[in-house]
Amino acid sequence: MKHLISIFLIFFSVTCVFSQKVYLGPEIGVNVIPMESTDIGRNYQLGYHFGAHLKFHFSETFRLSTGVFMSQKKKGYSSSSVTPLTEELDGLLGGFGGFGGADTLGLDSLLNVPGLNTDITETIEGVSSEIFIEIPVLANYKYKNVNFYLGPYAGILLSATKKEEVTTEIPALDVIDLDALGVSGFTSFFLPESGTETLSISGTDGLRSLDIGFNVGIGYEVKDLHFNLMYSHGLLDYRDENEGEDTETLKLFRVSIAYLFDLKKKDKEGSASFE
Repeated sequence: MKHLISIFLIFFSVTCVFSQKVYLGPEIGVNVIPMESTDIGRNYQLGYHFGAHLKFHFSETFRLSTGVFMSQKKKGYSSSSVTPLTEELDGLLGGFGGFGGADTLGLDSLLNVPGLNTDITETIEGVSSEIFIEIPVLANYKYKNVNFYLGPYAGILLSATKKEEVTTEIPALDVIDLDALGVSGFTSFFLPESGTETLSISGTDGLRSLDIGFNVGIGYEVKDLHFNLMYSHGLLDYRDENEGEDTETLKLFRVSIAYLFDLKKKDKEGSASFE
């Protein structure tokens, strides 16, 4: 993080020397984040974006935009695992001296019924919400009052929260009357129950601390007021390890507004200015 700030300060100092005008001001916006596709279409979630926008004017048409921003990005994920019920019982009960495994209770033979689903299925649907400090460097070409942006960005992960919905399905225990066998309370002590649980997990474990990508966008300016529409596309997997899965990057659309102040005074009264 310190290295990134140092590079930005050096870049800012050098660019100020060669630019004809320097504009600085607040920018605030909304990130529109595409999530996973569903049966009825793609799902979108919202995030926030705010910070300080710097714009260097080298000519009437060519500028360079940068700044320091706080940006919220999100990524949806899902996973599913299947474990045989008898294997789960053998693993749990085999570790206790008084039990030789699931068959001690006669459950192995009881569950050996044709057509009976004896699996434990656990499905996880989650959303990872990540907060980045982000620095973009965007070439900016102006035509009349329209601005075109293109350039890279780098982001450092500050914090993250995962919200998960964990659904557990055990069809065999739903159809077998464990009360009649006198083992209902015993198995419920060791086994998960069928149902859905919502979890909230804070921390950056398993998430990549650096996000690098590019921005492309268009904007419209009215004097010192700037309206921007940007597309941001990450190039690195958002996870530390993807375990051989397809690369999943952070992507979003951004709508923002900025008000910029001229930091360089006119050299003399009546000199030309670039809006």
